[in-house]
Amino acid sequence: MNANDSFDIPSLREKMLALLGDKANAYPRQIEEHFPRILAKLVELWGKPAASAFLNDLMFSDDRPNRQGFPSAVASELLRLSMIHDALQSPGKPASKSGWSDDDLGADVEDLSGRRSIR
Repeated sequence: MNANDSFDIPSLREKMLALLGDKANAYPRQIEEHFPRILAKLVELWGKPAASAFLNDLMFSDDRPNRQGFPSAVASELLRLSMIHDALQSPGKPASKSGWSDDDLGADVEDLSGRRSIR
């Protein structure tokens, strides 16, 4: 049984793209493919403070120390979604104090995540 079998991926994709709006280019393709339950949870929580907590927990939680972490492409998508969500929750404030623009984010995160995985 495929992990995607229990999820309506086309419906989740449509909803997430609508939620992302003009940031639809940040759609998490790798998360959809490898972690559809995370995509479903993001669709459920997007726009609520709980989405930020969920994303932070995925990226930084030490609750399960034996986990190896996400592949770099997934970690990049999680970070980008976190920054987009934070910006939506705090209009007028920078999404991050990292100094990364949306354009630079993908390349910078991929470079960093190539050295170590986030989680």
